[in-house]
Order: sequence, then structure tokens, then C-alpha cells
Amino acid sequence: MNQLVQHNIKDFLTKNYFAYLFYAFLLVGIFPLLLLTKYHINVFINEHIANYTLDPFFILYSQIFEGWAIIFVVIALAFFSKRKMAYFTISAVLAGIFIYVLKDFVFGNVPRPTKLLPIETFSHILEDKTVYKENYSFPSGHTTFAFAVMSICSLLTKKQWCCVVFFLVAIGAAFSRLYLLQHYFVDIYCGAILGFSIALFTFYLCGSILQIQDEPLFKRKRG
Repeated sequence: MNQLVQHNIKDFLTKNYFAYLFYAFLLVGIFPLLLLTKYHINVFINEHIANYTLDPFFILYSQIFEGWAIIFVVIALAFFSKRKMAYFTISAVLAGIFIYVLKDFVFGNVPRPTKLLPIETFSHILEDKTVYKENYSFPSGHTTFAFAVMSICSLLTKKQWCCVVFFLVAIGAAFSRLYLLQHYFVDIYCGAILGFSIALFTFYLCGSILQIQDEPLFKRKRG
């Protein structure tokens, strides 16, 4: 079982489109990290992209990765595959644990963009200013969560076009955090790495140690 799991992980890292796009993101992302100020991307998005038409979409899109949506996915998976449900649930729980520890005990005092810069300096501000928080900026919990569960989804499918969609969903969650002035680029960059790593660990854990059967948790009765 260990060799099979290791083979699947190797295939994911070397042949999967999600992994390819993730590598490209990491490579391209190095340049703004090295060449731009911490808040430069936030200011650019706020001045040239943010508008009141897009605000409701990105607010809703960001909320999807606050954890509540996972409950519905887990319930749905229970009727199809106990193993996939376990993968999905464990990756989400591990992401939550890492986010909590890092934000509350390690990087809790890192200021968010609207604290580092006065909120009045941004050209576009949401009507509901209560959404702007002050601390707990690093890393981006939404990005970590999104990349953890979307990486798991990519590990569990053989359809490459699905992997591309999963990556776009994850990177969209990361972008929403920049758009809403909740995080800096470094926060989502490291959050993506953390989420991706959590997914790999979850896949290895479930495949090598737990060895959960690929059968429905709730079996339908045939009438």
C-alpha cells in the first residue's frame, strides 16, 4: 500500500495539471515578493480592479472557504465514497489546526493591510467597514483551506480538466483575500504552500496508515 500511495503522489507531483499550475504560481510569485513592497499588490488591485459591482461576488466567494461549505461536501461524499470523505475531512481539519496555531500563537500580531495603512488611503472601500480586521494576517487561512481541499480533489481525480478547475477555484479564493484587503500577497503565497503540503500529508496518511475502504458510508437501500 505504501508503494502505491507513493507512486500516486509522485504522479500527482510530476504529471498533474494542478501541480503544474501550482509550480507556475510559486515561480511567478517570487518576483512580486522580491521586487514589490508588502502592500503594493493590494493597492494596485484596489485602485484598478475593485468596484462595487464585484464586491458582492468576492465577499460571497471568500465566505465559501470559511469552513461551513465543507460540511455539505462531506455529507454528499458520504453517499459515494467513505475514503474520499475521509481525505476531504482530514485535510480540512488539519488546515484548520495549522491556521489556528499559526495565527493565534505564532503570527497573531502581524497587521493586515488596513491596519498597516490607514483605511482612508485606499481608493475603494467596502460599504460595510466592519469586514476589515486588524491582525491575524499571516498566513491566509482561506487560501490555506482552499489549496488543501482543492489539492485533495485533484489527487482523487484522473481528469486533468477538473484539476485545472480546482486550481482556478483555489487561486480565486486567494485573490479574493487580496481584493477584500484582508491579506498581503506573501500571506496567500505561503498559505498556498501550506495547503498544498497538508493535502500531500493527508493523502499519504489516509492511504498508508488508515487504509479506508472506497465504499459509501451510507448505503442506499434497494427497493
